[in-house]
Amino acid sequence: MRIFLLTILSLIISASSFAKPKHIELWFLSIDRSGFLREIIPAGPATQMVAALQCQKMGEYCFDPQVGLYKPGGERGQEIEMSKVEDKNSYDFIAPHEGADRGMIECDENPGFFDIFCGKSKKKKLAGKTKLEVWVDVSSTMKQVDFMGFDKECRREMFLRSLAKTCPLNEKMKVYSFEETRKEVGAFDRVCLSGGLNKMSNIIRDLKASTAGSVIIITDIFEAEEKFIDAIESMGNSVIRGLKKPMYSVDLKQRLQSVRKLCK
Repeated sequence: MRIFLLTILSLIISASSFAKPKHIELWFLSIDRSGFLREIIPAGPATQMVAALQCQKMGEYCFDPQVGLYKPGGERGQEIEMSKVEDKNSYDFIAPHEGADRGMIECDENPGFFDIFCGKSKKKKLAGKTKLEVWVDVSSTMKQVDFMGFDKECRREMFLRSLAKTCPLNEKMKVYSFEETRKEVGAFDRVCLSGGLNKMSNIIRDLKASTAGSVIIITDIFEAEEKFIDAIESMGNSVIRGLKKPMYSVDLKQRLQSVRKLCK
């Protein structure tokens, strides 16, 4: 009986050891103020450049989706301590876009009925376990690090579309969006939506249960908490980018070549 119990226990431990991915990459994106100045603000007098900034009032400060918080009349791109202005547990000042042109219809993979927009949806299955999964943060704060305009692709979407040319969606790769919970996405523009807050303990839980060969997690620097980082590092073969050297949304395209190798 004791031998039987020990055998069962060893099988459970062995099974759990194979549940987590063999390779994990965690990317923290930062606010790229310099990129904003180079690409968005045209050359000209300082008054014209300041006028180009958006100002969503937040107390005595302004919020611009491209540069974050700044003080009206102050130096353009001036660093603002978030602790001075964050007195709430939500980011109500970063409202998610709900326009009709963003492909808001989500089709249930197994509805059990006919949907006028989706028809009889069929769940797509990958042969065997997924080689590559990309988990993309879509919480409110991501608008500060990756926002190109409501009618434009964000750089997360550009990255995924380029990646899908060699790692087709639902063939060699799966994509998930997350804030408090993680959801599989079937349309890349879903990763440009921004709303809600994160619960990274849920991400750790899902990561430990994942059977994917490799998982890439794209989030923002606001989630770089010691507890979260320690949990990722404890899983073994992990790579963390964006801490010692800032990583920006524009840098995502530079990672394409290395990520493509993970789905082969």
